[in-house]
This record gives sequence, C-alpha cells and structure tokens, in this order.
Amino acid sequence: MTRIPRLAALLALVAALLAPGVAWAQAPERLAGQVTDQAGVLDDRAAVDDALGELQEDTGIQLFVVLVDSFDGTPAQQWTDETARLSDLGDRDALLAVATGDRAYAYSFPDDSRLTDSELADVAADDIEPALAKNDWSGAVIAAAQGYGKAAGAGSSLTWVIVIIVLVIVVALAWVFLRRRSKARSAPVPAPPAGPSLAELTDRANALLIELDDDLRASERELELAAGQYGAAAAEPFRAALAASRQDVAEAFRLRMTLDEMPAPDEATRRRTLAQIIERCQAADARLDAESESFDRLRDLEGRAAEVADELDRRRTALEAALPAAAATVQDLLSRYAGSSVTGIAANVDQARERLTFAASALTQARTDLGDADAQVSGGDSATVPGGDRAEAALAVRAAEQAVDQADQLIAAVNRAAVDLPAARAAVDALIAEVTAEIAAARAVLGGGGAVPAGLGGAVSAGEQAVAEVRAGLAAAQPDPVAAAARLQAADAALDDALAEARDTAERDSRARSLLAQALPVARGEVAAADDFITTRRGAVDTGARASLSEAQRHLALAESLAASDPGAALTEAQQAQQLAAHAGQVARTDVQGWGGGGGFDAGSFAGAVLGGILAGGSRSRGGFGGGGANWGGGGFGGSGSRGRRTGGGGGGGRRGGGGRF
Repeated sequence: MTRIPRLAALLALVAALLAPGVAWAQAPERLAGQVTDQAGVLDDRAAVDDALGELQEDTGIQLFVVLVDSFDGTPAQQWTDETARLSDLGDRDALLAVATGDRAYAYSFPDDSRLTDSELADVAADDIEPALAKNDWSGAVIAAAQGYGKAAGAGSSLTWVIVIIVLVIVVALAWVFLRRRSKARSAPVPAPPAGPSLAELTDRANALLIELDDDLRASERELELAAGQYGAAAAEPFRAALAASRQDVAEAFRLRMTLDEMPAPDEATRRRTLAQIIERCQAADARLDAESESFDRLRDLEGRAAEVADELDRRRTALEAALPAAAATVQDLLSRYAGSSVTGIAANVDQARERLTFAASALTQARTDLGDADAQVSGGDSATVPGGDRAEAALAVRAAEQAVDQADQLIAAVNRAAVDLPAARAAVDALIAEVTAEIAAARAVLGGGGAVPAGLGGAVSAGEQAVAEVRAGLAAAQPDPVAAAARLQAADAALDDALAEARDTAERDSRARSLLAQALPVARGEVAAADDFITTRRGAVDTGARASLSEAQRHLALAESLAASDPGAALTEAQQAQQLAAHAGQVARTDVQGWGGGGGFDAGSFAGAVLGGILAGGSRSRGGFGGGGANWGGGGFGGSGSRGRRTGGGGGGGRRGGGGRF
C-alpha cells in the first residue's frame, strides 16, 4: 500500500474516532463478569461455568470469555488485547474472545503465565478451533478450559521428572567435559553463530534514534509544564534523567554520523558502532521509562483533565487570534528575502491552523469522555468507572496540548525569522567590511617583499570573488542574507588562516572575537530554525536531519562555552554549527516534501497531527516507515514503555496472545 492511501485510511479512522456521537456497536469495553455473551449463543451456560470454575480451582487461572457478533473491523488480537486492558486483567487472568459472525477469535494470556506459547497454540488448534468450526460455542469454551487445565497440570506433574532428567544430563555433560577438556584446548574454535545482518542492525539503530529523539522532545515539553505548575524543585529528578538521556542520544547521533564519513568504515567497525548506538538509545529509553510513573503521579493529568482542557482552550483562542498577523509577517518576509530560512517558515501559518483545528477536536473528545465518566459515577455503576473514560480524556488532552504547543512554536518561528533575517542582512554588511579589510591586509603582505604565507594568494582571490558575488546577490529584489553570511564567513576564515603567521596572538584573538560576535547569532538562528522545523514535522523527518541537528547543537554549545577563553576555537565551532544546522534543515525539508507520496497530499488537521508526531501509526512505525493503526501518539514524559500510555488504572503487565479464523 502506498503512503497516500495508508495515510488517508488512517485519517479517516481518526476522524471517525473524534467525530461527536460516533459509537462502535461492539467496540472493546470493560467486562462486567467472567462470561459475556453479547452474541447470545451459549446454549449450555451451566457447563461453561463449571468448566471455568474447575480450571480456576485446579490451576489458579481465571479464564474470562466474551462472545460478540463482530469485532467491527478491528483485528481480533487488537480487539482482545484492548478488552483485557480495559478490564484490568491481572497476571492470573486470561481472555478468550470470539466473534461469531466474523468467524474470528483470539486469546490473551499474561506474559508470566505457566503456559508456554506452544501449549497455548496447541490448545487453540486441537481444542478450540474444532468446536468453533462446528458452531459449538459452549463446547469451544469448555474445550478451552479443559485444554488449558490439562496443559498446566501436565507441566506440574512432570516437574520432578524434568528435574531428575536435567540432573542426569548435567552430570553426564560434566564427565564428558572433564574427559575432553584437554582436547578442546587444541581443537579449532568454531565460527560464532550468525547474528543480525548489517542491514538489520542499521534499521534497528535508525529506528531507535528517531524514537528516542521524539521521546526526548515530548519529555522536555512535559517537564516544562510540570516545572511551571509545581516548581523547579519538584521537576529536578526528572530533569536529571532527561539530561542524562539527552547526552546518551547526542552521543548516539554523533556515532551515527561517523558511519557516513569518507572513507566509509569497514563492516566490523560499522557493526561495533551500530551496537554502541543501540546500547546508548536503550540506556536513554530505560532511564526515561524509570521516571515515567512518578512523573504521571506528579502531573496528574487524569485528575486535572477538565482544568487543563479549559486552559488549552484559552491558549488556542489566543493563538487563533495571532494567525492573521503571522500570515502577514510571512508574506512580508517572502516578498523581501529568499533562501531556506524564509521558505522554511512559509507554510507555518497553515500548519499552525491545522494543529489548532486538531486541538479543538481533541478537546471536544476529551470533554465527551469526561462527561461519560461523570455520568457513570452519578449513575452509581461502579463496575464501569475504573477511570477508563478519564484515561481516554487524559490522552486526548495531552494530544491537544502537544498540538497547541506546536502551533505556538510554528508562530514563534515566524516571529523569530522576522528578527533573524534583518539581523543576518545587517551582519552581511559588517562581514563585507571585514573581508574587504582582510583582503587589503593580505595584499599588503603579498606586496611587502617578505615571505608569503602558503595559500595567501588563493585566499585573496576567493575572498574577492565571494564579496563580488554577495554584493550581486544583495542587489536582487529578494536576497538570501543567511547564505550570504555563510559564504563570507568561509572566505574570511580562509583569509584568517593564511594570515595567521603574520599576526601575533593578541591580534588573532581580537579578530576572532569580532567575527564570533557576528557568527554566533547566525548559528543560533540557523540551529533554532532547524529545530523548530524538525520538532513540528517530526512525523516525517528521518535520522539524517536529526543527526545533523544534534551535532549542530553540540558544536553551538561548544562555541558558547569557549567564547570567553578561546575565541578562535569558538568561531570554528560556531561556523560548524551553522553549516550542520543548514544541512539539517535542507534534509528535513526534503523528508517532508516526500512525506505522503510527494507533498501534494492534504488531509487537514489530522494530517498535520500525524506530521507533527501527535498522532502515531500512519507515518512511521518501529523499524521504518509504514504500517500500523491509529492512536494518540507523542506520549508524555518517558520512553518506549510509556508511549501512548493511559495515566492511571491497574491491571497486569505485558500480555501475549493468538488466534485466527475458523
């Protein structure tokens, strides 16, 4: 399936989920009892109850059963897993779900169940499916209970036999080992078993880099909100975890860029580097996840969903009021300037409008969920009030929050460009003066009759050409001041290097400080522009742009830390940051242009939510682009284990399942 149909299907699904008044006839829901027969097909309920009771008494496994007419287009396993989650099934509970009309079924068992995957599959094939195929619904449930009971009982009765066999094998192996140890020392070492291919390692590393970069961006924003609400002291433990994880991911991105260097590293080096990237990302992921539950308790988004929704509505209204002025600013900048800095914000107002429209829809859905939860509470039906609707409301509020934040960031990027572009234009005039003075100084050295530094003549010619081309570009109706500044900085650096031998240390430091004062603002603006672009379109941006931006941020931080003590080194770092950020922005724009099959795809606010990484499932899944269903994406504070989680409720840990058609 191409990206456009897949995205269109995703967006249609999301639109249906968010549309007021839409309800699925047999959607996953919390089970009220151990047996739920919505299809009305169980003809021997007493025998079913006896079989389930016997299974629980003999093995401790409580098997829940639900029979419906249809899973309503949802994959059987997904429907079953969601029902198990909504029902808070624990580590001794299992679920068998059957859709009689769809002729599909699935089961869900806790990961720490005493039954193996193979045993579960055998019960499904030998006991459940034959009865289902004959429309013997009661018989299928009874056969499932008896099959699970036999499998669990057989495992228990064989325990001591297995222990004895294992002990005999261990003794025999020890004897063989002692007899052959001396021979083994001289025997050739066998080749190690084949591991993942280089392509598989590369895909894994790239996927982790993208996911952790997204998690860091979401976690940073969540932390800012928590700090504003509860103070810096309450946020400090989470800030420390975020900083350490950010450092791990930055190093992983640095390692990723070494794989693209020329000459390319050999396979052994690539494997070692990819393994280090994966290890760094996994460490960062685990560190974030370790703090996620504590962070959720601190922020209590479920308990405060209504309050946060009201605040978001106020922010959304204010941002909508700012859109006309931002649109006028964009048109003014487009009429005055050219280049990536202005084209990068050309669509920001439309993107901001999409995010705000999505936020309004998400807030409507959140209030509907909150109203349902309040109605349940007032109705006194405690069996259906475990927080499910409030949990869904919290996820919708979080999605709206991210959408409003991105709209704010998109508008802020427009306003920043309105300051940075004129500043870059002023810096170009100063750089022309600097380079012209350098050229004059170099010509004086060339005509002085003394030793001529190597490369000085070439640097003079290149500087003169740069000044001439920049002046010609400035005479155009729409100049590109950022590109002009970068061109002049490169020419000036070449002249500085060539003249270094003819200058003393004090003069070199003085010139470096002067140039640094011009280079740092340009580098900061370029890094901020690339960061804004990638953050608000991260659903489409791949590893290349992210890696370049990460390295740009690292070089910029070095430039700022060295500015006072070593202006020459700081200048080099600032120029490196500007170049890397410009490259990151260019690659990111190419990624976005190719997103959705060529850039002509427009599906309104939902497309913007997927593009911004707020909705997951339609743009990129773990391991690459494509596949997946729709869900609230983005997440809060945390890593992969916290992505898309509800912020409350109970239930067991991970579950495993299976099933099929009959």
